[in-house]
Amino acid sequence: MVAGADLRDRYRVGRFPLAHKGMGEVWPAQDRLLGRPVIVKFVSATMLDAELVRRFRREALLTVRLDHPGVPAVYDLGEHAGRPYVVLQKVDGVTLTDLVAEQGPLPIGWVAAIGAQVSSVLIAARQIGLVHRDIKPSNVMLDRNGAVKVLDFGLAVIRDDDRYSRITQTGQSLGTVGYMAPEQILGGSVDHHTDLYGLGATLFDLLTARPPFEGVTTTTTLRHQMDSPPPRPAQLRPDIPAALDDLVHALLAVHPQDRPATAAEVYAALAPLAQDLPPIPGVLDDRTGAVPAYAAIVGRVPQQARPTMTPSTGDTDLDVEHAAKQAEQLQAAGEFRAAARQWRQLADRHARRHGDDHPLVFDLLLRAARAHVPLGEHDRALRQLNALLKDRTRVDGPEHAAVLELRQEIERLSRDRPAPRQASRSAPDADR
Repeated sequence: MVAGADLRDRYRVGRFPLAHKGMGEVWPAQDRLLGRPVIVKFVSATMLDAELVRRFRREALLTVRLDHPGVPAVYDLGEHAGRPYVVLQKVDGVTLTDLVAEQGPLPIGWVAAIGAQVSSVLIAARQIGLVHRDIKPSNVMLDRNGAVKVLDFGLAVIRDDDRYSRITQTGQSLGTVGYMAPEQILGGSVDHHTDLYGLGATLFDLLTARPPFEGVTTTTTLRHQMDSPPPRPAQLRPDIPAALDDLVHALLAVHPQDRPATAAEVYAALAPLAQDLPPIPGVLDDRTGAVPAYAAIVGRVPQQARPTMTPSTGDTDLDVEHAAKQAEQLQAAGEFRAAARQWRQLADRHARRHGDDHPLVFDLLLRAARAHVPLGEHDRALRQLNALLKDRTRVDGPEHAAVLELRQEIERLSRDRPAPRQASRSAPDADR
């Protein structure tokens, strides 16, 4: 029992747990040293084993890695009576599941505001190669100041980092039926597109007060996800703007390549809709609190509508992350050619450090190739994609998930490209 316990003579645990969530028990507590309320999450006593302890510690380390105001801060990590625990920032708010249960479908502005904030967390996650894999309403909280917090990184992975990427199933499914992406259901490779699917399902839920896929059994729900066209929330709620309806529809695409390219693109679509936010009775009022006042000024900091690429003289991971953020900004601003050039330069730099066959080099070059499609340069994109397919097949073999996905993407692009036009005298920048 941990009710009322003193942890390291510092944290006084409350008398009743707040929740039993996944592999953990969540308790309120008081940090007596700093005089503040906190949350303490323990490994569930009924599931305690070495593998679960490893996963629990791994979740805490991943949460620390993602330094973003939309993620609860981790204050401490310890053990009590053989049970590991993590001390987290207390969020004064409600989960989106409870919010919808209390309020019904949310106002359009609030759906966009919540979605945009989750998108910003996913932008930060992608910068460190992290995939959450369990984005859903119960894993997102709305603070009473209007800020969103993304919770529960117990299923997260970080690409190309064995310390965080390997996770063993211990009686738990890796995701939530109705919200996990088809590639996750099939046990395939996951990337940032996987979390975008979860975000799309969450937005659908907020807009309609029902999940996007429902079935009498788990099997029928999964069949709807895999075999049915992506649903449109406007069919259940006609006042949804066409742009938002199209976005949710695209986020729920079965194939990852058919979803928006990045979370930055999703943010750019949602942010303009987050206007005239009404009070939410019992949750958010119309007073100007300290956090919204602070955020409102930060939001006025000039953004580069047309970011310029400045070559970096260093070759550190921080430089790469900064340059990748610039490329995402360029793409979000519609500067697709400049974004493609930035992705290729990043690929060159990473190849010099880690070799031409490194998976991140492939990913960067894939982004560069895709950036030419909105410009109507389908042939150029196809040349680059086919070159990548040849290299990736050589390295990973013809049956690798990434190879199969790329081959399907090439087939779709070849099928959908417009009829050839007469060649222009001014040719675009040369391929890499």
